[in-house]
Amino acid sequence: KNFFFSVDYVDPSAMMVHGFSKQKLFELSNGKKFEHFFDEINADFISADAVVAHNTAFDFSFMRAEFERMNEIFKVNNEFCSMKNTTALCCLMRSSGRGYKYPKLSELCNFLGVSEVDIQKATNEFYGQNIAFHDARFDSTAVYLAMNKCIEKGIFKELANFL
Repeated sequence: KNFFFSVDYVDPSAMMVHGFSKQKLFELSNGKKFEHFFDEINADFISADAVVAHNTAFDFSFMRAEFERMNEIFKVNNEFCSMKNTTALCCLMRSSGRGYKYPKLSELCNFLGVSEVDIQKATNEFYGQNIAFHDARFDSTAVYLAMNKCIEKGIFKELANFL
């Protein structure tokens, strides 16, 4: 599912990353805010066996903030962070040379052989639009393809039940 909602403010640095201005979000959402979608979003999270995301801590911080505005508590049954769980798999050294760094989503996809063309094609199929990295639709498709590739390679077999 894909939801857009109107917001009162978009940080300029965030807009530079994902390209969504306050006005664009208003247009895409038809002026609706998170509260208009809350029941459906909450039901989806409650009913999901697991939520898979790249950097769950970051994404969930936004969800917790939105839920708190609704005087609700954000809950998931199980979570799987593709960023943290693939750090040792990718073995990307930190710039200091000490230990491994968390892989960016693009680095994980490159490591697994999931090309940007593959992601773009699947994103177009799922959402019917040309979309790029840092748009949640593109990134969620990238995570989906990357985790499926892990399952095909025998990595994270437990995810097969959720994807």
